Amino acid sequence: MMLTDWTLALGGLGLLLLGMQLLTDGLKAAAGSHLQSYLERSTQTRLRAALSGFTVTALVQSSSAVVVALLGFTNAGMLKLKQAAWVVFGSNVGTTMTAWIVALIGLKLNIGIVAWPLIGLGMLLQLVRRADPLGSIGLAVAGFGVLFVGLDTLREAFEQLVTILPVGQLSISGPFGILLAVLAGALLTALVQSSSAALAIVLTASVSGVFSPLAGAAVVIGANIGTTVTALLASIGATAHAKRLAAVHVLMNTVTGIAALILLVPMWWTAELLSGGEQVTNISTGLAVFHTLFNVLGVALMWLLDERIFRRVESWYRLPPLRSGEPRFLDKTVLEVPAMGLNAVQQELNRVLRQYILRLRTLLKDEAALTETEEDIATGELLAHIKTYLTKLSEKQLHGDEALLLAELHTSHARLRDLRDIVEKLRAATPEQIDASLNHQLREQLLELLNGADMKVRPAANWASLTSSIRATRNLLRHTWLNRIAANELEPTEGAALMQLASMWERSAEIITALKT
Repeated sequence: MMLTDWTLALGGLGLLLLGMQLLTDGLKAAAGSHLQSYLERSTQTRLRAALSGFTVTALVQSSSAVVVALLGFTNAGMLKLKQAAWVVFGSNVGTTMTAWIVALIGLKLNIGIVAWPLIGLGMLLQLVRRADPLGSIGLAVAGFGVLFVGLDTLREAFEQLVTILPVGQLSISGPFGILLAVLAGALLTALVQSSSAALAIVLTASVSGVFSPLAGAAVVIGANIGTTVTALLASIGATAHAKRLAAVHVLMNTVTGIAALILLVPMWWTAELLSGGEQVTNISTGLAVFHTLFNVLGVALMWLLDERIFRRVESWYRLPPLRSGEPRFLDKTVLEVPAMGLNAVQQELNRVLRQYILRLRTLLKDEAALTETEEDIATGELLAHIKTYLTKLSEKQLHGDEALLLAELHTSHARLRDLRDIVEKLRAATPEQIDASLNHQLREQLLELLNGADMKVRPAANWASLTSSIRATRNLLRHTWLNRIAANELEPTEGAALMQLASMWERSAEIITALKT
């Protein structure tokens, strides 16, 4: 029967992970851009950000999924490091809900009464309402049911395996045994890529007597440290923003883990007291209490240490050099939620547009532009990166406003490529040619249109009025040059070059107006 028990345990683990994946995917799809707007509204203070992290993780049942999403939000410029970090700190506390669900419901109720109806109703809802958020909610409900079936299967397997496994060897003694249990928890979480799933496995095993109480507590500490592996993997090849947040996550869980190891005995004594005593039936509840105490301790420590940690990780991971064409907001993490990817692309397009506006103002000899410290971006390289991510976003399943925004971003990218060609041609002209292509009126009109301070509040009607004035002035200049050519006062070749430059000034104004309105 040993092989059957092992295959039963493996199947239970697979169902557990499948249920968590369905639950997470369903809720993420149902939330869509609403998750973004919720986090933007609710992360203005440390406490509100932590409560947001707790709430989202309690619903999604995966701190790893929340952290990966936050990496994308931070990259996309939706959240600052401090805001995202405190959502992560609250998210760690949110994972305790999984432990409580397992300890109080999953291991003490008849699973069939709860799980099978959830799976049936959830999948029925998903099939009937596949195209709207209700279908995604149905998928999440079905995932919740599959999760419970996985827990029940694991429990049955562990009840059989406990008679075969050398349980005595799993009881820890001394510092080496504690560290071994911590390592086991970290490895388990790294393998299943979810601390919530790892905790469900540990709590299920503890009821069957596989773990002694202190061994279980040490494994819980390891599981919390191991959950950082997902963030680290997600940050590989990502931008500095993502690496900073991943580093904060690692430091937070490591510092809390060290503190919990030092306080292991008193913390377990407190957890045991709150859970009702030493009986084996209470071990799972005791571990749930211990897990809660661990994460609350982490939030308390971060309340004291967060600013030091933020400064340290910012010194470790610098933003790309100013002349770089590397993206600052785009990497693989922003593709997790399409709304994040769209926002990140918009941020990068805005960087390119600011660069072209500055270059045009410099050509117009705007004194303010000459003193500005705006970054000098390799715009061609950055536009190529943006095109790659637009292509990847086009492969995602987008609906409604998101699909419309993607189409607009493709149009903006094409306009910026046209603007790049114009700016490069203007920069290739000699200063004398630039001066000759402008009269005082046209120069002033262009500088007014390119005034950065006014752009943010300028009504659409004013943009249209400015471009009309520029067009009219350019037509007057063209008429003047044609008359001079006819009177043999201007060489035809030189006149044609001046008219072409003036047309470029007009076209650049039209493109910028289109992008801004």
